[in-house]
Amino acid sequence: MSLTVSTIRKRSRLVLLWVALGVIAALPHTGVAQSTTGRIVGTVADAQNGEALPGANVVVAGTSIGAATLVDGTYTIPFAPAGPQILVVSYVGYVTDSLQVEVVAGETIEVDAVLGYQTLDGVTVTAQVAGQLGAINEQFNDATVKNVVSRARIQELPDNNAAESIGRLPGVAIQRSGGEANKVAIRGLSPEFNNVTVNGVRLPSTDGSDRSVDLSLVSSNILEGIEVRKAITPDMDADVIGGAIDLRLKSAPVGFEADVLAQGGYTSLQDDYGNYKFVATASDRLFNDRLGVIGTVNTDRYDRSADKLGVGYIDQDVTTDSTSVEIPTIRDLDLREETVTRSRVGGSILLDYRLPGGRLTANTFYNRLNDDALFRNYRPTDDGVSFNVEDRERATSLLTMSIGAEQALPWLEYDANLSYTQSRIDTPESLIWDFQQVGNAFENNLAGRVGLDPQGAFGTVTADSTAPLANVWVDATDLRDNQVTAELNLLRQYRIGPHLSGFVKAGTKLRWLDRTFDAERNGQQGIQFPGFWNSVAETCLADALGPEWDEALDLARAQSFLPISVFATDYGREDDFINGDYGLGIVPDVEMLTEFTRALQSEGCSSEYLRNSIGSIGQDYEGSERYRAGYLMARIDIGRYVTLIPGIRYEGERTEYTGQRFREIINALREGPPADLEELVVEREHEFWLPMVHLDIRPVDWLSVRLARTETISRPGFNQYAPITSIDGFGTAIQAANADLRPSEATNYDASVQVINDKLGLLGVSAFRKQIDGLVFPVRFPARLVVADGDSTLLGVPDGTNVPSAWLEGTTPDLFSFVNNESETTYWGVEFEWQTNFSYLPGALKGLVLNLNYTRSFSEAFYKVNILEQTFIPGSRPPRFDLSISDTTRTGRMPDQAAHVFNATIGYDFRGFSARLSYLFQSNTTSAIEPRETLLDTFVGDYARFDLSLRQKVRSGFEVFANLNNLNNREDRSFTGQVDGTSFSETYPSFRELYGLTADIGLRFRY
Repeated sequence: MSLTVSTIRKRSRLVLLWVALGVIAALPHTGVAQSTTGRIVGTVADAQNGEALPGANVVVAGTSIGAATLVDGTYTIPFAPAGPQILVVSYVGYVTDSLQVEVVAGETIEVDAVLGYQTLDGVTVTAQVAGQLGAINEQFNDATVKNVVSRARIQELPDNNAAESIGRLPGVAIQRSGGEANKVAIRGLSPEFNNVTVNGVRLPSTDGSDRSVDLSLVSSNILEGIEVRKAITPDMDADVIGGAIDLRLKSAPVGFEADVLAQGGYTSLQDDYGNYKFVATASDRLFNDRLGVIGTVNTDRYDRSADKLGVGYIDQDVTTDSTSVEIPTIRDLDLREETVTRSRVGGSILLDYRLPGGRLTANTFYNRLNDDALFRNYRPTDDGVSFNVEDRERATSLLTMSIGAEQALPWLEYDANLSYTQSRIDTPESLIWDFQQVGNAFENNLAGRVGLDPQGAFGTVTADSTAPLANVWVDATDLRDNQVTAELNLLRQYRIGPHLSGFVKAGTKLRWLDRTFDAERNGQQGIQFPGFWNSVAETCLADALGPEWDEALDLARAQSFLPISVFATDYGREDDFINGDYGLGIVPDVEMLTEFTRALQSEGCSSEYLRNSIGSIGQDYEGSERYRAGYLMARIDIGRYVTLIPGIRYEGERTEYTGQRFREIINALREGPPADLEELVVEREHEFWLPMVHLDIRPVDWLSVRLARTETISRPGFNQYAPITSIDGFGTAIQAANADLRPSEATNYDASVQVINDKLGLLGVSAFRKQIDGLVFPVRFPARLVVADGDSTLLGVPDGTNVPSAWLEGTTPDLFSFVNNESETTYWGVEFEWQTNFSYLPGALKGLVLNLNYTRSFSEAFYKVNILEQTFIPGSRPPRFDLSISDTTRTGRMPDQAAHVFNATIGYDFRGFSARLSYLFQSNTTSAIEPRETLLDTFVGDYARFDLSLRQKVRSGFEVFANLNNLNNREDRSFTGQVDGTSFSETYPSFRELYGLTADIGLRFRY
């Protein structure tokens, strides 16, 4: 019987499930061991405050039988020998306890333990020490490679958001917006290569183009812990090459608890004292502690303004001493002031109901980030000067809802979960105004600017107060990402003989993703031309505007344009904008511009307030993605010294996206409705089998050696393959997604050695290597149509770009798109980590807490460069040429890969006082690759900053605190100009961003 490809695929999806069920069923039935073993369950907590101790070791003395406590401090030992036993409970930094228990065959007994701090009697473990010990124990006692931010560390001296907390871990580099961390790169891989979950529920993308998540949406105060896995296991989503981040929400402890935080703050750049933050949490357990309820609400407001300088370069040929060299020469400047107020509101509710051996859970998490922003741009170029103003309101929201059940039955453990998540970016109205002055804005030409730095070039700029109002736009965008996920996991514990135990685990997951992007643009362009003022616009505006506009409209009638001088205002930031080194030129009054726009929107001007076709449909798309996954894995504990975790994961996907193809039409410098408009629908389907294995070797209690080989994938960004193809109105450039892109595949190797000791703390070193096949890169290809012997051939045009041959007739555009790299991209590096405290020292020194980590990483990528070559055909009359594409590559670093990342945190606790001084250093990263002109690659410069947190308990339950961020007033800088393919010269700065320092002071009450 013949089998179709579709049939083979369907059957292959079932293979894993049948194998998994067969393996689980074939294991020795638990009942066989019930005559000689019993089950021990319980919790391990701190003797002083009753807090759970995650990562504590609980072992039956004289055997290899035991378990480590989970995040909530619970543990389960399924095969404890029947009879009188001694249970040994240990936790680094605490006194080990031994408990005598009587294990009854076939029954479950509950044994709870409390541990006291290992120093003198009566000494209270300090806040920062507790946080550090929680992270150390949880991290060390896991068999896989991961890093942890513990509950105590988050609660005692919390960072402003989750990204700030994660940024202190080894191998993590933060990315910032307005000085606030919002995304993280793990081991040099950009944020879109990570996945983020909340209590195991996958968060949808909050980015308009890629799959990254804005972590600034999550306040640290609502979290119980953060886990970053560097090497995943088969029961986790495989589309992660960087790291898997799990944000754990608080759960309800026994008894009523309340936590209220209120703070106010200051931002130096705009001298703003209006920052504030409020967080309140309450929890309790009801019905004999069976039902737990915890709710959190949070709201904050911060000034996140920034001053920015952008510099554009062109590679200029300069001849010196008969030698021609290429030198980056300034082509344009972009002075940008961003006045941004960023506010959040959100909350979460978690319910859990205890079942025999398990629990039911339900949780909802919601956060909304509002940006109220005003952008002022002053852009001198070779073609003129533009003054741009944008008044924008944008809201980004995240919602997750999930219900789940988990339970340990006599012979099987299961957990099931159903979740719904949504992200939305809604910009209901952006008001945009453009003033354009035609003509070279600089006093000299390009040749005269060779060697000038940006400040020198700015000194030659002349701005004309007659620059006319050219465009008025009212934009709206709406991006929605909805996901529904259902998953089921089955786990079977086993024990074979005295030295072999573990579990077999299998599961399946289905995920449905629907995503839409819709943009609308309305307004008027070409207002600087007489045609606008000669039409009904002049009359309708006179009717819609008040008498105070009479003089301005008279001027417009006389000149047939409205100059910027009409809107000019004395803004007064010339002395302090970018430290007074630059200015914003002529600054128009936003209220007047808004009034002009409202008049244009009035009913009488309806014929002049028009829908812009390309701006309203050009980037719209909608799509669906359907994922299916299954896995089979095992944990094999060989005595107390070796743990092996082998497994395999299957992932399949089917996507369908709808976009469009069109040609831009420009008449008299005005954009008209698109030509060749055609709907594009593309479907893609891929399957992956991903084997993984972890090995944890512990020859002694204080040493762990971990090795891992995993295979993972990374799906392309939405903007890279949602089918949108367009050619500009001049026929010079084609912008096209590539619908044929496939997910990248990575083979990851990890090795980690960790040493743990009561005095040393945790000392670790980890090495990693990632080999990535098919990594997606941006490209710029010369697109050409070659006709020979009646056959037409497209050169430099990948099939998935949907470029029609008619677009290349008589034109020679460049194609800007994306391709899967044909060469392998490699990352490798090493991480060092030391966490310790000095509580064993006498006197004041016992309050010291130290956390240090350093990462050295490398990357090598091959960038594809296509160059058009013409070869003369001998004897041809008239002369004719053969066209061909020369396919070459060049090497370089990967974007966002920092060669050096160093974090140092020094904490100090004394009685009720706590202080933490943090230092962050990130060496330069590649920010943009210019495929053809290596000279124009851009690099983010070295970055270093200091943060300080202080706290003082003033009475029972009350404390005051202060947070000072960016103490050294560090700015972000970027540079242009390759030196050796991996580094740059600071001679050619391309970007500066200043956002100042922030200071917060507040009060907290805990009951």
